[in-house]
Amino acid sequence: MEEITIKDVINILLSRIKLIILITVLCTAGAFCFAKFVLPLEYTSSVKIYVKNSTANSDNVGINYSDLTAAKSLAETYIVILDDNVVYEYAAERLIEDYDIDDLKGYFNVRQDDEKNYYIRPQEIKSLVSMSAVNNTEVIQITCTSEVPGFAADICTYISEFAPDHLKRVTQAGSVEPVSDAEVPAFPSGPNVKLITLLGFIAGLVVSVILVFIMNTFDNAVAGGEDIKARFDIPVLAEIPDIYMDEKGAGKYAKYIK
Repeated sequence: MEEITIKDVINILLSRIKLIILITVLCTAGAFCFAKFVLPLEYTSSVKIYVKNSTANSDNVGINYSDLTAAKSLAETYIVILDDNVVYEYAAERLIEDYDIDDLKGYFNVRQDDEKNYYIRPQEIKSLVSMSAVNNTEVIQITCTSEVPGFAADICTYISEFAPDHLKRVTQAGSVEPVSDAEVPAFPSGPNVKLITLLGFIAGLVVSVILVFIMNTFDNAVAGGEDIKARFDIPVLAEIPDIYMDEKGAGKYAKYIK
């Protein structure tokens, strides 16, 4: 099997450099246009809730280390409990109560049950929401990303309002309090045009390089005397130069293999 050196790889890439540049530019431009003009704008809102350990002595002025440790453990448990269809069903019901059905239909798959009541599947709400403990603390952040700024803020608010009673009913162990209200975002948070464009550039570069090596593998053209020796294992007796004149009258050589 013929070994390929780094020099060979560089020569192969340089021989098709125009093709590599063309494909890379097209993929980069395509990714930019897709992110900028095709993907819808996204808006993100969030709300933070603080986990309190109910076993702490309310008479103590300060909060000791054991209280904080217990609260951090509860935060992870509470996230699992809140990431439940019951919570998202409540948020969906509140959306239907607070918004016109025609407005919701543009962004959700609004259905009707046997009694002609409108509803939104909780999975649709869940796909918009994420929850996490802030910096591994006892504070839970609920984040919602939607194409409508009002939806994002309201869904966060609905979940934060439903959380205290739901957690108390399930765990009987602690409580949570909202740290601040969810705000309606004034500016879009996505799509990330720069990231998508960068991914398009990388994809174009990788695809073009792979294509060049595939083309080189199936290229049977003879590049010179050394190529003949390597492919057919026969000696080259001579290379006859073809002398011609350029526009300035200087001689140049073009070699023909014999």
